[in-house]
Amino acid sequence: MTEVGPLEYKPRKSRIGAWIGGVMFAGAFIALSFSLGARTEGGGTVQPADHAAMIGLGLIGGAIILWFLRLRVRADENGIEVRNFAATHRLPWGVVTAISVPERVQWATLELADDEEIAIMAIQMTDKERAVAAVKHLRALLEQSRR
Repeated sequence: MTEVGPLEYKPRKSRIGAWIGGVMFAGAFIALSFSLGARTEGGGTVQPADHAAMIGLGLIGGAIILWFLRLRVRADENGIEVRNFAATHRLPWGVVTAISVPERVQWATLELADDEEIAIMAIQMTDKERAVAAVKHLRALLEQSRR
């Protein structure tokens, strides 16, 4: 049987969406900051600190949206590393029982020996053929580790 090589996979569509969304969010707040006049309708004034705060909020919000760029899965003959939003999991193949794509779920799932599951948020069904190929590759690596 042919050896299966390592895999590094990042989602495509969510990365594009994150860049567009992050830049648009930050741009909207920056534009809003510059569109504020010196006086508000209630008679108050807009200070330079208010402009800076609007720009800061836009940059923070844009950075949060760009957090989607963090999603990744790496796998080789030794195990798998899944990086989701808040956590990174490094697991040997020995604790992985299956790689599944449950119905009505937008990403693949690692099923573990202790009946736990870990979402592989990088492999998103919106990427269609790329996602299917990545799941097949991971399953082949899992099967190869069993030999």
